[in-house]
Amino acid sequence: MPPTPGSPFKAGLYVHFPFCRRKCPYCHFKSIPVDAHLLRSHVVAWRKALLVEAEMLAAGVAGPLPLDLEFDTLYIGGGTPSLITGEELGDLRKDLAARLPLRPVEFTLEANPIANAGPETFRAWIRAGVTRLSVGVQSFDDDVLRTLGRDVPAGRIEEFLLLAREAGFGSLALDFMVGIPGETPGSIDRTIETVRRLVPDHVSVYFMENIEGLPMEQVVRENPVDEDETVDAFDRMAAALAAMGRPRYEISNFARPGRECQHNLKYWRYEPFFGLGPSAASHFGGKRWTNTRDIEAWRLGALNGSIPLSETVPLPPETAAREALAAGLRLVGGLDLDVFAERFGFDPMFFLRKRIDELDGDGLIERTGRVLRIPETMLNVSNQIIARLLD
Repeated sequence: MPPTPGSPFKAGLYVHFPFCRRKCPYCHFKSIPVDAHLLRSHVVAWRKALLVEAEMLAAGVAGPLPLDLEFDTLYIGGGTPSLITGEELGDLRKDLAARLPLRPVEFTLEANPIANAGPETFRAWIRAGVTRLSVGVQSFDDDVLRTLGRDVPAGRIEEFLLLAREAGFGSLALDFMVGIPGETPGSIDRTIETVRRLVPDHVSVYFMENIEGLPMEQVVRENPVDEDETVDAFDRMAAALAAMGRPRYEISNFARPGRECQHNLKYWRYEPFFGLGPSAASHFGGKRWTNTRDIEAWRLGALNGSIPLSETVPLPPETAAREALAAGLRLVGGLDLDVFAERFGFDPMFFLRKRIDELDGDGLIERTGRVLRIPETMLNVSNQIIARLLD
């Protein structure tokens, strides 16, 4: 969506922390395990390069920034950024704000459950300015957690989340996966019941995917999962979350009204965002680019004033419009065609009416006034629907 005339040009800022205690066998994000006694030195080197990259961004290396730019969301992901101490996190936020117009109304920290976390752990993150804690739970069934290589049992994860709430976190987000070998209706029930006790503000439920070349690929090959049972598990969780007052607002995301992830909404609304750190992606000024995944190459590149990129994609108006249409249809609320037309200079109904009418006739897309959306019951096959619309 374009900014309202007279309002600041708002964008999201993502920071990638590429370290973890141990690499989960299903994780495809860029991270490397680091021994505890070496972690601090790695964090110092990462932080130094990150701040140089922030200075490069401010200086216009990626293109001139709008004079009224304001970063209104900050998201630190990984890896396991909860390995950063509260004091380090607070200093990092201050140092970023000294280099960039950072005024976040939402500051998300991704966290893995920590076995020995106490109340002070959470209070320190809150003092650092974190407003939203996003915790990778995956399951509340111990057998499933063992399959995933997770070393914190379900009961301790629940204690971790209760401590976070008691410490004052007003926005708590939990991530889960379905389609895990050994998952059963009983394990899904245990997860649902624990979520019901915890009443989180936001829940993400993902299908296990992108495991090619990872250790989990062999586990799935030896213990194949039934696709129909996986879809049923997702649908049961979705129904339970809706009954808890956490309706679905995007393909994989559910939230208490008003607690949708503002940072991730920028992706689905095709709004500008910038990424700092190895493998971080950015979208601004008619192009999209991604930093190298090589941590040392990223660090040396930042210190030398030129970060290697793994991808740069020009986005001419037609390409941008197609991507914005695909992203917007991920949202349960769909796409406002008037806003789209104002932004891109054409009405999709003019060019795509025949395909939209065909999909509408098949019950795969629907129009309500000037809003185009995929029916919620069809969101699990949205990729196929969008492909039919745009190919």
